[in-house]
Amino acid sequence: MEAATTLPGFGPATQCVGSGTHTPMPLRYVWHHVQPHEAGGPTDATNLVELCDTCHYSIHRLLWHLARQLDLGPVPRRAQLTLARAGLAKCVAAGTVDKIPNEG
Repeated sequence: MEAATTLPGFGPATQCVGSGTHTPMPLRYVWHHVQPHEAGGPTDATNLVELCDTCHYSIHRLLWHLARQLDLGPVPRRAQLTLARAGLAKCVAAGTVDKIPNEG
């Protein structure tokens, strides 16, 4: 899972769009590629979102399960599932679903 706290041209990640609340407060925020970098996702504003480490892990887990049509397990947060579905849609459009890494 490629995660960066700072990306050239983007600065540090400072918030999480994957969850409305965090308890306890996250220790780190990272930049997440909606379409994974390993699956052809570009490092640009259309493909990056800021997440806490926990949401980042959860979204990658969801994306893997969606791509393999596996049970998603416990009901995920809506924002996390939305981002995972967006990543899958980008991979489908690019023909790179088979390159989605198993990071969960």
